[in-house]
Amino acid sequence: MTASALVKQSDLKRMATIAKEQGVTVWIEVNGKRVGVSPDNSSQISLDKKPKDFASFADWQTWRDQERVREVQGRS
Repeated sequence: MTASALVKQSDLKRMATIAKEQGVTVWIEVNGKRVGVSPDNSSQISLDKKPKDFASFADWQTWRDQERVREVQGRS
């Protein structure tokens, strides 16, 4: 007989959806153990996006900040 999982797969999927949409790590504590789900931060927002292409203001801010860093690096 196998032990039951600490967290159901459906709960993990919900946590992953929130983590991806909000760009945060989501934690849950079960029986004194913490389980976290983090977004995949390896992908970067496309450089050729237009304002209407952003899903949220936060996405636009992230893109703008990345653009500013690229500009500064380009001047060095």
